[in-house]
Amino acid sequence: MSADEKARSPRSRGLVGRIARGLASALVPTERTILTREGWCYFGVMSVLLAAGLYQQVNLVLLVSTLAAGPFLTSWIGSRTLLRRLSVVRRVPAYVFSGDPLVVNYTLENGRRWTAALALFMEDSLLPVDVAAPGTAILPRVFFPRVPGRDRARARWQAASPRRGKYSFRDLELGTRAPFGLVERRVTIPLSEEIVIYPKIGQLTRRWFQLQRQASENRMGKRHDRSSQQEEYHGLRDYRSGDSPRWIHWRTSARRGELMVKEFEQQNEQDLAILIDPWLPRTKIAPELRDAMEQAISFAATVCLETCRRQGRRLILGWTGATPEVCQGQASVKLLHELLERLALLRPATEGTLAELIDTLPTSSLRDSLLIIVSTRPVNLAEEAERSSRLAGSSSRNLLSRAIVLNAAQGELAELIQDAGSTSRILLEQRFSSAEHDRFSSQEDRHRGVQSADGKAAAP
Repeated sequence: MSADEKARSPRSRGLVGRIARGLASALVPTERTILTREGWCYFGVMSVLLAAGLYQQVNLVLLVSTLAAGPFLTSWIGSRTLLRRLSVVRRVPAYVFSGDPLVVNYTLENGRRWTAALALFMEDSLLPVDVAAPGTAILPRVFFPRVPGRDRARARWQAASPRRGKYSFRDLELGTRAPFGLVERRVTIPLSEEIVIYPKIGQLTRRWFQLQRQASENRMGKRHDRSSQQEEYHGLRDYRSGDSPRWIHWRTSARRGELMVKEFEQQNEQDLAILIDPWLPRTKIAPELRDAMEQAISFAATVCLETCRRQGRRLILGWTGATPEVCQGQASVKLLHELLERLALLRPATEGTLAELIDTLPTSSLRDSLLIIVSTRPVNLAEEAERSSRLAGSSSRNLLSRAIVLNAAQGELAELIQDAGSTSRILLEQRFSSAEHDRFSSQEDRHRGVQSADGKAAAP
């Protein structure tokens, strides 16, 4: 290649790049200029003055109409200038529990040296990834009054998170009406990222722990050795005949004037299998039945969270469908987030049986695990066990003695779980060791969306 060709090559590439960017902006425009309502009124008045001056041949009216065009043109050009060399950062959590506050932090950086950015608004959109899912769109909006040159400003948006599922932040729009409010200039910034809304977490009641203990004691027809179990302090209650004097809480008894004893919940390391049957009819779905399915998923998520508090237990989560699926592992924070994400994306099932799901369980789970079956329709576990190709007669009886069957459509979960209010990070930090939770949470917060209003990538 000659010297002239080498000199022309960068120029030609730059020209081709400018032409390509021009065509792309023409086909998919990222900037828009919109007349505001005030701008239309101002333009109307200015047009009337101009028409009257031309018709009456009055120079003074023509002069006034010409002077009135000054603020209009200043708004048109100034609004475009105010959006130059601006960078936007969106910071969102990796997950949030349904119903908990969803907090999104926006940072606007002004890369200009002398001029400030004035009266800037930012409009965002959060939409469900699955269009068929009954999720609701959320439209965050924040306002930046003034961002000085070579400076940055932060704004925080907060609202209740939507129902469970995977949601996506779409393109963000940055706009201004400065300086006179006659023209609105908008720039579309591509900042796409996803967030998972976990199912709503409740609080398990004392009745649930009693029910779980009874099912554990029925394992293989024997009671567990109390010495091999862990006892966890649960609360205080009135003294009853037969209670051990060692359980009396003397300080509370003296304050209340009556004997109060400590109450414990026995915990064991038995493996746990949670089977969900999120059945819904194909047509004419009653709102109560859909609410029952959501309550079943919320109950399963709460039991998963409670189980993962202790290391060593093996947890299995399975659900029915055209192809039944199972997710399992040792109880840990990592497994908990995997199960919560699966539950967040779980869709209703119109086909599939518990017998098919039981056939997919590991052999060790069929032999030893405590089974919790939550369904939205009546379940005859004996018949389901007979349909299973993995269970023999003795195995079936053993399974029936270790199973807890709950029908969410009949309100059987109402006495087992109650609203716990806000959970999210506070709940996870309280219920897990800080070292393990911090190790997982180091990857939670992301600020992947960094983009310049000029369409160029900017460093955060």
